Amino acid sequence: MGLSSKILLAVFVIPVLASLLLNIIYQKPPSDHGKGTMFDTIATRYDFINRVLALNLDIGWRKVMISEVTSHGKIFEGKESVNILDLATGTADVAILMAKEYKNNNSPSKKEMKILGVDPSQNMINVGREKISKEKLNEEIKLELGDARNLDSLASDQFNAATMSFGIRNVPEKELALCEIHRVLKKNDNSRLAILEFSEPGEEAGIMGAAARFFIRYAVPVIGAIISGAPRDYMHLQNSIKDFPSPLEFASIMEGLTCTSANGQIGTFKVEKIVQMNFGSVQLYLAAPSYR
Repeated sequence: MGLSSKILLAVFVIPVLASLLLNIIYQKPPSDHGKGTMFDTIATRYDFINRVLALNLDIGWRKVMISEVTSHGKIFEGKESVNILDLATGTADVAILMAKEYKNNNSPSKKEMKILGVDPSQNMINVGREKISKEKLNEEIKLELGDARNLDSLASDQFNAATMSFGIRNVPEKELALCEIHRVLKKNDNSRLAILEFSEPGEEAGIMGAAARFFIRYAVPVIGAIISGAPRDYMHLQNSIKDFPSPLEFASIMEGLTCTSANGQIGTFKVEKIVQMNFGSVQLYLAAPSYR
């Protein structure tokens, strides 16, 4: 066997063996492991770990989401001020990118914009607030501790858009969270929900999809365990991606909602677009709130 063949074999075998070893040493995390307390322990290292595991591609994915949910910036040019809700805001990556997009919009009809970021991890919010202050975006962004399944502190029909990046798979009662988002979104032609999430690529994704699937299953938990010092947290990451519905199944969940509303109508979402990224391992769901 030549040197190149040995290297290639090692690239595949070592992550598999290391992943198997992790599963032997550490008990499999429960399905609800990805709650606020998990992220509290890794908050100060979260951004660095994210960039490593996503090969620094995640910022680009978030920018695509922001462009889509804001209709390429047109949302900032309406007749009224704009309110945007960023759920699972974490360290405020999306909120900061959104605020920068707003500031870079030079339209003479640009209106005031406010972003509310909500996350269940206090430590993540603390890191996010430091980043917001460093970027001098305190006027545009506010962060609050909260749970996507219970947004009782927020009024109905309050937000023009809502975003959620890599958070919905950590919510056990996904339908409950989606109905809360539906409640707080304005019901008009321009209101949108954008969800960015991982999933395991299907067979239709081809060779590169298979490589991405291998990376998620075996490399992510090992690399995450090494650089975070929190093996079970990154075992959960891999498990939560594996267990997340396929893109068509998740779109069906969104469109199959039966959210009760104050006016007696049944709320749901109409999925307008599913954008595939990173060889089928990342999806952007763009949806409009509607009634049955």
